[in-house]
Amino acid sequence: MIMIKTVKRLALGSMLALGILPPAALAQTPAVVEAARAALPENVRQSGVLKVATSLQWAPFAYMSEKNEPVGFDLSLMRLISAKLGLKFELEDMKFPTIVPGVASGRYQAGVNQLSLTPERLGAADMIPYFDTTSVIIVQKGKTVKDIANLCGMTFVVTQGSVQVRQLNELSEACVAKKASPITQQLYPSSAETLLAVANGRGDAFLTAAPQAVYIARVNPRIDLIPGDVPNVTRAPAGIVVEKGNTAIRKAIALALLSAIEDGSYKALLDEYGVSSSGVPADLVRKYTE
Repeated sequence: MIMIKTVKRLALGSMLALGILPPAALAQTPAVVEAARAALPENVRQSGVLKVATSLQWAPFAYMSEKNEPVGFDLSLMRLISAKLGLKFELEDMKFPTIVPGVASGRYQAGVNQLSLTPERLGAADMIPYFDTTSVIIVQKGKTVKDIANLCGMTFVVTQGSVQVRQLNELSEACVAKKASPITQQLYPSSAETLLAVANGRGDAFLTAAPQAVYIARVNPRIDLIPGDVPNVTRAPAGIVVEKGNTAIRKAIALALLSAIEDGSYKALLDEYGVSSSGVPADLVRKYTE
């Protein structure tokens, strides 16, 4: 069973304007992993609910389908993890920059939205890696990038609070160090607004994760994907956000994720969403079960 509470839901029309459509749902009812359930904090186990924070503006990870239903890889994964914990999945939709603070405050047990493990986020919360990928560039159809290894002097549209802010700052600093023009950023408060800015030709380009860019470019005729991975971008896996120092919830979720990796259901989700190359190994997740 899925319950959803909405703080600020993206209008379906905005997603349809972007050309984003949902993949087929993964039908699966996994068995409860007793070790993972036993590791849960008593109050969470007794509540029977795993409260998950996200922002439904980031296909194919978390977004609203044309049927006005919350879908995406991150949501499918958290449904799977919730089931393995013997809990109902409860989703709350909010602005992207408020996800980590909401989890850090203890209001939610987990947060997902392809959130990279950055020093800033790890200072406020703990994170369990579940997804890893390279960075690429998308542009308004018809635009181009002369050299993805030299982005100096370009203007990028960026979502406030995203890892791309830091990545572009680092690339810009490298430009200045070699006496080239810095990279300029146009900040937008939500992922949907950022993607619409790209489609409308604001700025020169958008730096983002490869699977998301491939998906958007495939379904949106107003977007082009620039071939190749952008070099010299600090790579950080995406993680499930949990309350800092809450060892019990971290261990429980990590055990459920590890079970999904070992029984193949995690790989099935990766394949379902076309992101097979972005999975993380069991040994990496196992470190978070201790």
